[in-house]
Amino acid sequence: MKDLDAILRARAHARGPSVLATVVAVSGSSYRKPGARMLMGEDGWLAGGVSGGCLETDIVRKAFFRTSTAPCVLRYDSTGEGTEDEGGLSFALGCNGIVDVLLERFEAGAEEALSFAAEARNQGKRAVVATVYQGPSHTVGTRWMLREDGLGAGHVEGALGEAVRAAAHEALAQGRTWSGPCGDALVLMEVVEPPHSLVLFGSGFDVVPVVTQATGLGWRVTVVADRPKETLRRRFPLAHSVVSAKARDAAEAVRLTPRALVVLMTHSLPQDQVLLADLLPRPLRYLGVLGPRARTEKLLAAMSPPPGDALLEKLHAPVGLDLGAEGAEEIALSIVAELQAIVSDRVGGKLRERRAPIHTVAPPPARKLA
Repeated sequence: MKDLDAILRARAHARGPSVLATVVAVSGSSYRKPGARMLMGEDGWLAGGVSGGCLETDIVRKAFFRTSTAPCVLRYDSTGEGTEDEGGLSFALGCNGIVDVLLERFEAGAEEALSFAAEARNQGKRAVVATVYQGPSHTVGTRWMLREDGLGAGHVEGALGEAVRAAAHEALAQGRTWSGPCGDALVLMEVVEPPHSLVLFGSGFDVVPVVTQATGLGWRVTVVADRPKETLRRRFPLAHSVVSAKARDAAEAVRLTPRALVVLMTHSLPQDQVLLADLLPRPLRYLGVLGPRARTEKLLAAMSPPPGDALLEKLHAPVGLDLGAEGAEEIALSIVAELQAIVSDRVGGKLRERRAPIHTVAPPPARKLA
């Protein structure tokens, strides 16, 4: 959802008409999943993206005249020799799949949906944006939005609206994005997650590249350390927040939800002993400790009572993937790579050894909602 912020920033400063392109359905292999977006202006500016670069040029060429009267869907099929456009021009795509892209003028409907999603993310709430991309007349491009606190908005009416709203509640409960039949239409049911929350305990020079790489991915990063707040702000200007606290108070000084990713990087055995004892029992998405395995074993041996197997199973120590990393930047890459694997529910192995598709897309629900 990093594209979402870039698109809204671009539109706030843009002049003249613009077109929003949204990947609404994918079959087979594709560089981007449903929900990927790109906004473009008549003068050639772009924000976001819908592929690895193979679709953008053709989309920009067609966007404004194809949306002059109504939204439309372009289908790009790379399962054969190539895709042929209206003029008979064939161009080969890099992926072996089919990608459907909804094009629409960026007006009230689309804009309010993206603003709704952005506001939910800023509040740390999950939301669903349902977009009709094939259906009865005048329904293509209509949307229904739902936030986990129950706030809803949109313009899908009648029996289709009832089906979409029911599916949105189901998608929100399951946390599952899908494209497919809903009522008498085809709908992209997109779950919008809050930004990943990364909390780093420590203020050493090796924390800086972790902050840089994680914020570059659009994550919300908090740095916690026993240093003056002004010092932390100067050292970590990209961090979304900094917290000045001693080790005994640090875990309580920052908001830690079950979705939080936490890494201990203090380089202080006494501080890590206090922090690990406090953090290990908490329901965190990830807890990692920087340093060799023997060091972490020493920390665990000092805990009373000793942690059970269930707690030890969720501890990542040494932190990071085995990349042969040396130096702060490489170690940061190792750490952030493991965190990305965790949030994507992957093991972090080599792609050439993966037998399942690289980019998996959830199928639509087995039952048709009516």
